[in-house]
Amino acid sequence: MSIEAVAWALSDAPDVPPSCLAVLIGLANHAHANGRAAFPSQERLAFYARKSVRAVRNDLAELARLGLIRRGDQRHAIFLPADRRPVVWDLAMERRRPLPTALDPFAEPQSGRPTEAPEPVDNRAEADFPPVRDRAEAQYRAAGSAVPNGRKRASYEPSLTINNQKGPRSLRGAALPTNPAAAHCPKHRGSPAHNCAPCRSEALAGDR
Repeated sequence: MSIEAVAWALSDAPDVPPSCLAVLIGLANHAHANGRAAFPSQERLAFYARKSVRAVRNDLAELARLGLIRRGDQRHAIFLPADRRPVVWDLAMERRRPLPTALDPFAEPQSGRPTEAPEPVDNRAEADFPPVRDRAEAQYRAAGSAVPNGRKRASYEPSLTINNQKGPRSLRGAALPTNPAAAHCPKHRGSPAHNCAPCRSEALAGDR
């Protein structure tokens, strides 16, 4: 496949009958970049052009008569069986038709090529704004009132976590706090005077 040959058949080939254009494009599809050595079978050209093989033969004869194709070097198809060997054609790519003024790429607007470049839009001022929630909180914090969504304002004082508290982090091995005003049993230290368990046990044993 040659893009150059197909482009020539579509745009530059002069005096191509509309009925023969599909066959010419089919030949260009099998030609080299210089338009030579195209030898598709007539059955394949008929498949491309949606025509019969007999109509393809007529189109080839007409294209040859107009000088758009000519017989090329037949040795390019010598590897094929003789009874199935197609004719090798060369395209007359040196022949070109002039481009109409209306189709001049500089005179006709092309897709993807705007004639006037649009002015750049500066939307940085619209995009540079804080989130709505933070802005509302900042306004109410500056006024010294609570945020209207019911949440408390953020406090910047250190939290009273266990890492910030003084003293041991674990109670294991630490003395329990005692009340100095509480009365202790004079006989059994550490037991309350009004409810001393060892004294009750001794009293029960004496009654026996």
